[in-house]
Amino acid sequence: MAGRTRSTYCRIGSWFALIALISIMSACQRADPPDPVAEGERVYRIYCLGCHSLDPAGPTALGPPLAGIGARAVNNGEGLSAAEWLRREIVDPDAALTPGYPAGLMPRTYGTDLRAAQIEALVAYLVTLRSAED
Repeated sequence: MAGRTRSTYCRIGSWFALIALISIMSACQRADPPDPVAEGERVYRIYCLGCHSLDPAGPTALGPPLAGIGARAVNNGEGLSAAEWLRREIVDPDAALTPGYPAGLMPRTYGTDLRAAQIEALVAYLVTLRSAED
């Protein structure tokens, strides 16, 4: 009888351990951020700030300043929405070059290095940068 009770307790304990493990793993999965613009700013600070300043006068390490990029995206002259233009510029940076900056300067791997949600958040943030003071 004592053997069966011990076995029963072991099975119950195993179930509790499994449920606890599943709960912990679920809690560790990162949920989509509630504010894509805030997440986009975070992505900008991690991946873009090293080369692209938000100060229209620079300093820039490599790439052009992104001050007012939202307004440039709206007025892209290619018939693309601002979001489409920015998304393309991120994943295919040589599609439309900024004068004075050569092709191949920006990495071409952001389309695969960043998750789709990170790219969309970055686009959401960059669209908000409508003036040089943003």
